[in-house]
Amino acid sequence: MEPLLVWVMQRAEDFPKKHKFSVADRWIEACLEALTALVEAAYVRDKRGLLMQSSRALVRARVLARVATTLRSLSNEQLAYFERESVEIGKMIGGWLRALAHRPADNSVTPAERSAPRGEVGQAPTG
Repeated sequence: MEPLLVWVMQRAEDFPKKHKFSVADRWIEACLEALTALVEAAYVRDKRGLLMQSSRALVRARVLARVATTLRSLSNEQLAYFERESVEIGKMIGGWLRALAHRPADNSVTPAERSAPRGEVGQAPTG
């Protein structure tokens, strides 16, 4: 997702001024929201809400990219690239959601819990 976000930011720089603050900024914001929700989902137990948030942001970003193409701020080739990459990310999110649906909630652990010795996660420091 990070490389796609950088690509979006680079494309948005070239938008005409009349579309920069309406379409381009919202396109970047939607991509940022998708990325930040994915990062947060990696570190919390209840991932479903964040993954759904990321998925919705990705759909908003695709709609804004189509609008930008209609306004001729993006070429058809650029739109095709963005849609191809964002659909792939969406498939990964869907796979993550399906994996969560098949796993009991008790087995959902954060990366910190996986790497920490038993009984040490969440304990206040002593001394």
